[in-house]
Amino acid sequence: MRFKEVIEELEALLNLEGFCSRDKVAWWLLKHEERYIGLSKIKDTLEAEFPDRNLREQKSFIIELLFTELYEDVNKSFETTKPFSKEEVCLKDIIMKIKTSTNGLNRKDKNFKWDSSPR
Repeated sequence: MRFKEVIEELEALLNLEGFCSRDKVAWWLLKHEERYIGLSKIKDTLEAEFPDRNLREQKSFIIELLFTELYEDVNKSFETTKPFSKEEVCLKDIIMKIKTSTNGLNRKDKNFKWDSSPR
């Protein structure tokens, strides 16, 4: 699934105010958990192998970093809501932050394609 489709899928779960039920967030997290675990392992390995290199400056790894950041932020918001409550999870700000993120790139490198497939 392309990153753009991941974002669109998450946005489709939101109500007009940008909130989502805990059940829907849990489903989304479970659906993308395997991808997150795999990309996190790659990220951790790269950080260990190249400790002096800023991964956020690596244009070829932008989408993967943005996905891991999105997943972690959604998971954190999910965990801060009360289990078994009617409380909904606010995801509007998380999605906007990811969609407008340049992930530390210089201005000239910000034109990456959102719909690129994961590498």
